[in-house]
Amino acid sequence: MRYALIAVAAVSLLCSARGLASDNLDATDRAIRDSMSPAPAVKVEATAEGEAPALERLRFFSAAPGGETGLLNVMEAGSGKPLTFRLSLHGGLFQSESFLKTDPNWKDYSESQQVFRAGLAMTVLPFLEVFANLRNSSNQNTASRPNLLQTQGDFELGVKGYYAVIPSLSLGADLAVNFMNGIGDSSPEFSGTGVRTAFLASFDVRKLEPKVPLRLHLNAGMVFENGDNLAGERVLSHIEAFALRVNRFHRVALGFALDAPLPYADPVAIQPFLEYSLQIPVGVGRDDLDGASLGTRTTLANVIGMRLTPGVRITYLDDITLDLAVDIGIGGEKAYLNGVPAVPPYVVWIGLAYAFDPFVKAETRVIEKPVEKVVEKLVPAPVTTGRVAGRVLSAADQSIIPEAIVSFEGGVITPVATDTAEGRYATYDLTAGMVKLTASKQGFKPQTQEAEVKAGEMTLLDFTLEPELKRGTLSGTVQNEAEKPMQAQVEISGPSQATLESAPDSGSFSAELPPGTYIVKVSADKYLAKARTVELKEGQTFHAEFRLTPAPKQKVVVIEKNRIVLQKKIHFETAKASIARDSFAILDAVVDVLANHPEIRKVRIEGHTDSQGSLALNRRLSGERAQAVRDYLVQQGVVPERLESQGFGPDRPIAPNNTIRGRELNRRVEFVILEQ
Repeated sequence: MRYALIAVAAVSLLCSARGLASDNLDATDRAIRDSMSPAPAVKVEATAEGEAPALERLRFFSAAPGGETGLLNVMEAGSGKPLTFRLSLHGGLFQSESFLKTDPNWKDYSESQQVFRAGLAMTVLPFLEVFANLRNSSNQNTASRPNLLQTQGDFELGVKGYYAVIPSLSLGADLAVNFMNGIGDSSPEFSGTGVRTAFLASFDVRKLEPKVPLRLHLNAGMVFENGDNLAGERVLSHIEAFALRVNRFHRVALGFALDAPLPYADPVAIQPFLEYSLQIPVGVGRDDLDGASLGTRTTLANVIGMRLTPGVRITYLDDITLDLAVDIGIGGEKAYLNGVPAVPPYVVWIGLAYAFDPFVKAETRVIEKPVEKVVEKLVPAPVTTGRVAGRVLSAADQSIIPEAIVSFEGGVITPVATDTAEGRYATYDLTAGMVKLTASKQGFKPQTQEAEVKAGEMTLLDFTLEPELKRGTLSGTVQNEAEKPMQAQVEISGPSQATLESAPDSGSFSAELPPGTYIVKVSADKYLAKARTVELKEGQTFHAEFRLTPAPKQKVVVIEKNRIVLQKKIHFETAKASIARDSFAILDAVVDVLANHPEIRKVRIEGHTDSQGSLALNRRLSGERAQAVRDYLVQQGVVPERLESQGFGPDRPIAPNNTIRGRELNRRVEFVILEQ
């Protein structure tokens, strides 16, 4: 339960720190802001003696389990930018059926251990880092009494100084004090306080050859132990000494590591590494060696702890880091000697670290200097590079697009990603001249722009990406007058164009299209065409059905000036608005004309009667018949907005109503083109 509380507290601390950091400008924001603020002409920033500008990104400065900047067991002669912090949480575990086993009669023997470490580090100055960590462990061994041995709350506090003697080589030293709790207690026992110190060296090949992402690290130091004071008069077994970290011999600690900071997968950085470390106990006498588990055969080489540690560090953007590594115990035959830490056959490590800069901009002291002295003392090298920075926004609502990728034409230059707070990006140093950049993000259309990189300047370039709408599916079926599937040509027009044919065996057709309003026209040889307007929505499927009728042998519908003229009359049931079945073919021919002439935008359907009967009845009947014709045309796919209807009764005769022939001519339906 205690470990769970510690883990929850550490995770909460990480989340709080991330919230604080997101409320402030990151390195990209400061670079953009500084590029827009002109610097004083005769002022220079005063720095501490030997200070070098911190130009590295946070991503390749992560915390070891002890909080100090480094890998797993080998520390780095460097740190992050001034006033940056690193939080870390690491856990290690192993299980063995032979480690620490000295009696072959121990049956069903097993040894396991879990270690939890939480660290915090701060870069105080460009050459100084302070760090601290808490360590808890839980050791389970079937041969010890009790089986479970724990250490809780061992606290270490340290400081590290470093200096870049040349751009590619940094030297430094660290010093840490380890305050151990008493056995079976959670309060410090100062008599057991230990000290470790080391000389540090780091060599960065990238400073000499940027195309070779390789760094080398060397540690050499001492570990001064007082842990045996924790036991007092009690004699601990080698199992208890290992579990409780009770050691009495000082040790020479050496470590060598190399790592490869690969920036080739932005916004993720992959950093494989390999460490070799060993600790040589000092002051071990012959009597001590003869008391080890190998007896008189024990040599000093048998008690030297050596580890080979392969691992990988994965960093997301500049701040979140995941460590995966394995400590592998190597060397010859090992002996277990009280007072010397034994090396397990393996320890699996997993860690999470968070680096952040909570300050907008560190304060600097500004000193006025005569122009002559500044020019005389500072002779800057010619600047031939510049950078491009800006934001990536959505064209829909101008909102930021986080984690968008900004890449370069040719793919030679490493892409960069926008941050999650402001949607900002900033490139690495680029050679002055024209450069072509492309911003992309899943769900948006990529945008490519050109920018002029100016030496020593930051060029501002924003991107506005159009959302990429999900396509919909427009499908349908085509049948003949006998309701059997048939092959027909399908023409689709609208935001996108498509021409396809329905399948002869099923009459079906389908097309994936961007959302929008489409006109679907279906036609076949010797059949009247039909057209329909459909509204296709994003990510949805719209299904339309078409039934074609055979074309008449002679034309029954023609266009004359502003009218669609019928060569045959439309019949209705006597004194009713019901269309007679023999007139459907005529109206289908009208549908064909409207389908083939989309330029006809508005048609009025007029109903007329003879003068027999009451005036009111004839006007109502003519209006109902015109409306019935409009309804039929709409059912066949004509857009309702293209049609209107009106009844005129006997008001507009074209022949005298005093003859049978005249009255027959006056009973008619006409189509007047209003807009084309």
